[in-house]
Amino acid sequence: MKRNLIRRVSLWGSNRRMRRVAVLLWIGMLGFDPWVVSRLARSYAHLAMLPELLLPTLTQLGITWLAFRGMRIGLAQPTLEDSAVMQYGSDFESLTDKQCDDLYERRFRDFILGRVGKDERENELRLQSEGDAYRLLRPGLAIAIATYWAVCLLGPFAAIREALAITAIVFTWLAVAVLVLPTMVRMWTQPNEVGEMRIVGPGKVA
Repeated sequence: MKRNLIRRVSLWGSNRRMRRVAVLLWIGMLGFDPWVVSRLARSYAHLAMLPELLLPTLTQLGITWLAFRGMRIGLAQPTLEDSAVMQYGSDFESLTDKQCDDLYERRFRDFILGRVGKDERENELRLQSEGDAYRLLRPGLAIAIATYWAVCLLGPFAAIREALAITAIVFTWLAVAVLVLPTMVRMWTQPNEVGEMRIVGPGKVA
C-alpha cells in the first residue's frame, strides 16, 4: 500500500497536466495577491505609509521565487526508478518497505533543500526551454515597447509627456540589451575555428 502511495505521489509530481495546473495557480496567485495585500496594508498604519505598489510587488516577487524554485527543483529530480537504482542499485519494486520509506524521505528532503544533481539530460532540457522562452520573449518585448511608446506619444499626458519619453527611452535600451545579449555573449566566447589563422607574435601568423 505504501509503495503504491509513493508511486502515485511521484507520478502526480511528474504529470504534465499537474505541472500546467501549478503554472496556472501561480498566475492566479499573482492576480489575487495585490488585492489581498492592498486590503491588508490599509488595515495597518505602518503598512499604509509605504508606497502603494511596493508591498504587492515585494510579495509577488517572493511568491514567484518560491514557486519557480520549487518548479525547477521538481523538474530536475530524477524519476523514482532512477532514484532507486542510484541509491540501492535495484528497481523500485524490489525495495523493502523500509527502503521505500527512506527513498521517499530522501527525495522529499532533497526537494525542500534543493539538493538535486543535474545530469546531461536535465541540462539539455533546461537549455532547450530557455531557448524556447527567449524566442517567445523577443516579439513580446518588442510589442510591449512599441505599445509603451504609442501611449507616451499619443496619450493625453501633455504635462508629463517628457518624463514618459525618458522612461520609454530607458526601457527601449533595456529591451535592446536583452535582445542583443545572446549574440554579444556568443561573439565574446566562441572559440576560433580549427585551422583559423591567428596572430601568435609580432609579425607572425599561425
